[in-house]
Amino acid sequence: MAHTWSHQQEDIFAWFAKDVNFFAGDPHHCYIDANGHLIVRARAGTGKTTTIIEGANRAPEKRILLCAYNKKIAEELQSRIKNPNCVAKTLHSVGYAAVRRFREKIQVSFNDDRANKLTDMVCGNHAPDTIKRLVSKLHTKGREIAPHATMFGDLTTIAYEFDCIPDEQWESTFPLEYIEEKALEAMELASQVKSGETIDGSDMIFLPVRNGWLQKQYDLVIVDEAQDMTIAQLEIAQGVCASRIAVVGDDRQAIYGFRGADSGSLDRLKRELGAAELGLTTTYRCAKSIVALAAGLVPDFEAGPNNAEGSIEEIFPHELVAAAGPGDFILSRVNAPLVGTAMKLLRAGKRAQVAGRDIGKGLVTLVRKFRANSVPDFLRKVESWETKEASRLQILFDKAANGRKATLQAKMEAIHDQAEMLLSLAEGSKNVIEITDRIENLFTDDGLGATGMITLSSVHKAKGLEATKVFILRETLRDYNQEELNIRYVAITRSKTTLVWVSDRRDS
Repeated sequence: MAHTWSHQQEDIFAWFAKDVNFFAGDPHHCYIDANGHLIVRARAGTGKTTTIIEGANRAPEKRILLCAYNKKIAEELQSRIKNPNCVAKTLHSVGYAAVRRFREKIQVSFNDDRANKLTDMVCGNHAPDTIKRLVSKLHTKGREIAPHATMFGDLTTIAYEFDCIPDEQWESTFPLEYIEEKALEAMELASQVKSGETIDGSDMIFLPVRNGWLQKQYDLVIVDEAQDMTIAQLEIAQGVCASRIAVVGDDRQAIYGFRGADSGSLDRLKRELGAAELGLTTTYRCAKSIVALAAGLVPDFEAGPNNAEGSIEEIFPHELVAAAGPGDFILSRVNAPLVGTAMKLLRAGKRAQVAGRDIGKGLVTLVRKFRANSVPDFLRKVESWETKEASRLQILFDKAANGRKATLQAKMEAIHDQAEMLLSLAEGSKNVIEITDRIENLFTDDGLGATGMITLSSVHKAKGLEATKVFILRETLRDYNQEELNIRYVAITRSKTTLVWVSDRRDS
C-alpha cells in the first residue's frame, strides 16, 4: 500500500530530491533553494524520523551522512535506511574516524584514565586529589563543549555550570583561576596526541575540531535532534559537509542547556548557513485536547485531523497512587517527589520504577561518602551535607556575575533535590544497607513504559518517550525562562491520549 504523505512532508522530500521544478512552480516556495541548505523545525510527534529517512532515501547524492544523537539511535536509523549511499553515525564516531586519519593505531577507552593522566601531567604532586578531580572534570567538559578554549575566561562559565569550583577549604590556595589554568594546559596537552595513544570519548569531538582535522567528505549531511547537540558536535557535522546540510530539530524541546547543548542551534545555523526553513508541525501522536494545551506554549503545533479527542483531567496528590496504573507515566520537574510517590506505589502493591540509573549511582555514591553507622546517623549527615553545600553555593551565588547566577541557583536546587530523595529513601529503612538496596532496585533505565509497570520520571529523562496516560506533578513545573517553558511543553507532549494534572490547585 502506498504511503500517504502530508503536504509538509512532500515539501521536505522535494528538497532532499533536489526537485527544483517543485519549488519553482509554487509561489509559496519561491524562497526554497533545493541546492542550498535546509532547516527543518519539527514539533513533537510529527513523524520527524520517518520523514528524514524517507528524504535520505530520495536524495541523489553519492555520499550521505545521517548524524544521530547516540549509538542506539544510529543503529536503528541505519536499519531503516534503504539508500545504499547513506550511512547513519554518531558525531563521536565521525570525529573518531577523523582522528584515525591523522594518528595511526589510536584506541578509545571510555573511563577516567586519560583525564586523570592529563591532570597529573599539569598538576604534578603539587595539588591535592580534591583539586585534581576538579581539574579533570573541567578539562573533560572543556574538550566536549569548548574545544577552542585557550585563554583564561574561556572555561569560567563551564566551571560554574558543572560545579568545578573549589570549596572554602581550598579556595585560598587553589582558587578557580588555578583550576581553569591547569584545565587549559591539559587541553593543550590533549591536542598533541600521538599515534598509538589511547584517547577518551571527549577527544573524539575535541581533537578533530581543535586540530582542524575535518575533511569535506559527504555531499549531504543530515543532523537529527540538533537542539540537543553541542556547538562542538555541530562543528563536526559542518566540517565534513562538502555541499548540502539539513539540520532537523525542535527548538522548543531544547531542555539540555545544563549539558552544554546549543539550544539556539536552529536559528544560529539558519543565519550562518543562509538556510531555507520548512516545518513539520502536525502531530499524529497527541490527541487534540493535548495539542490544544501545548499550542498555548508553541502556537504552530497542530493535531492531525484524525487524531482522537483525548482528555485533560485533574486530581489531588492524595489520589495519585490509586489513579496510576500499569503503563502510565508520572512526570516531575525534579526527582524528589517521584521517589516518595514510588515508595507509596510499592507499598500499595503496584509495580513502579524511577527512570535514571545514573541518578541512582549518584545517590549510592553519596550514601557511601557519608559512612553512616545507623539510619539516624545517616539522616543527620544528609542534613549537614545539604546545609554545607547550600551555604557554599550561596556564597558563590552572591559573588557571581548575573550571567552565572541561574546556573548556581540550579545547582542549589539539585542539592536540595538529592537530599530530599535520600530522606524519602531512608523512611522506614532498618539500616543504611537497606537504603542502598532501595536505590539500586528503584532507579533503572530498562523497560521504561513497559506493560505492567508504572514509570516515574523527570521530564528530562522522559524526553523521546510517550505513554497513553501521563500524570504531571504540576507544582514542580516552572515558567521563569524559555527553557522552563520548553520543559512544560515536553512534559505535556509525552501524553498520547490522556493528561492528568496532579495538583492541589484547580484551574477550572
